[in-house]
Amino acid sequence: MRSRRLTGWLITLSAISIAAVACSSGDLSPADDNPQATSTAAQPTATVPSDGPAPTPGTAPTPGGDGISPELAAFLADIDRKMAEIRGIPVADPVPFRFLDDTGIDAYVRDQIDDPETVEEIGKADALYKLLGLISVESVLFDQYSSLLDAQVLGAYDPDVEEFVVRQPGAEFGPSQEFTYAHEYVHRLQDAQFSLDAILDRLEEEGNSDRSLAFSALVEGDATTSQQLYAIRHLDLNQLSQILAESQEAIEGSEGAPYILQRGLEFPYIEGASFADRLRSTQGIESLDAAFANPPDSTEQILHIEKYVNRELPLEVSLPEGLFDSEGLNGEGWDVIDEDVFGEFFLKAWLEAIGARSSDAAEAAAGWGGDAMTLAVNNEGEHALVGMIAWDNPSVDAEQFYLVLTSIMAASPEFLRADIGPNVGIKAYEGEGGVIVAATFNSPERGEFTAIAAAPELNDAMSLVLALAG
Repeated sequence: MRSRRLTGWLITLSAISIAAVACSSGDLSPADDNPQATSTAAQPTATVPSDGPAPTPGTAPTPGGDGISPELAAFLADIDRKMAEIRGIPVADPVPFRFLDDTGIDAYVRDQIDDPETVEEIGKADALYKLLGLISVESVLFDQYSSLLDAQVLGAYDPDVEEFVVRQPGAEFGPSQEFTYAHEYVHRLQDAQFSLDAILDRLEEEGNSDRSLAFSALVEGDATTSQQLYAIRHLDLNQLSQILAESQEAIEGSEGAPYILQRGLEFPYIEGASFADRLRSTQGIESLDAAFANPPDSTEQILHIEKYVNRELPLEVSLPEGLFDSEGLNGEGWDVIDEDVFGEFFLKAWLEAIGARSSDAAEAAAGWGGDAMTLAVNNEGEHALVGMIAWDNPSVDAEQFYLVLTSIMAASPEFLRADIGPNVGIKAYEGEGGVIVAATFNSPERGEFTAIAAAPELNDAMSLVLALAG
């Protein structure tokens, strides 16, 4: 689940620098006769003492401003022109940007995620992930998320205030800063051309995190493919090698982060870049502009571009009323704290995180048609979850997902099969975070669908699932 703040704050990650280079299909070294190719030796440096930090968080240099040298200002303006040409959007009016050292970036990240709305959304995700066995019950998702971002963030653009930042650990404005600046400037172009903030506001009102994540994939995928093209045209092999070396250390520092967090951060860049590249290469750069006017409706459309081209819309799924009524389950009072959509990407990542092979998870989630989920908390601070998933081909897809999910839990040492008697098509597994019940039901309105519930007690999870059977 992702909040307005998490989708609206556009970040560049160390891992994505490697993905952007490694996934490029062309020859990454500029041609010898390319007059636009740059070299590390030719790059100007920021005007900071050689033994001091990069500009502090309090500074906000703009081209030609006091925070950077005239040489660097001219160099950045040249990047602006090149990125505008690559992306096919006119050079935008300048906005404030800052070069922050490691301490400054850490402070910037902390300021972003300390926003009360973001703290609340991360708290909901913490409960969801623990119920589904994605993180340990002893872990604190906020701390894990913060640590991962501290290690990974190279830059950010915030359309709320129209400002971007770039990590610069030392005095030199090197290849990594150039590469990151190129990415962030694409966000500036997107914002000037398409009003990202207005789109994000509309998505926030819809309250569909899967649709918001799909839009993030469009935004970041567009910036990443443009960044790749910049690298191919204007960076040499020595510069690319330096970028890779600097990124590798940050990647190694994030290896302990939960899989679901890593994949959630990667998705807009890796799958988003694939989506943007295919759209641009098959239908022209104008198709990217059209996508901002009519964004993808789901992560399914990002994962399967033909479903975006054909505008295969998610099915409308609604849960029965009163699942968490005033009397509550087993006499406990429950309050609904979130109503949202899982989406195909989340279901795939969930299966992978609990042990499914990537190919099996992709195949099991690929028939996703739509879903709805509700998360609630009781007066003891315990959480429960219920969800209903509809499928493109219900008679095939529902059973396939059910079999993959239950077989993975049955084989995992993290889950213990719970005895629920001879309930055909229903299985329950007790994990560290609670009991997960999965079922396949058939109804005249929906055909076959998947029901998922998770709660601290088996009786509560079973009650929620059976309530979906009608």
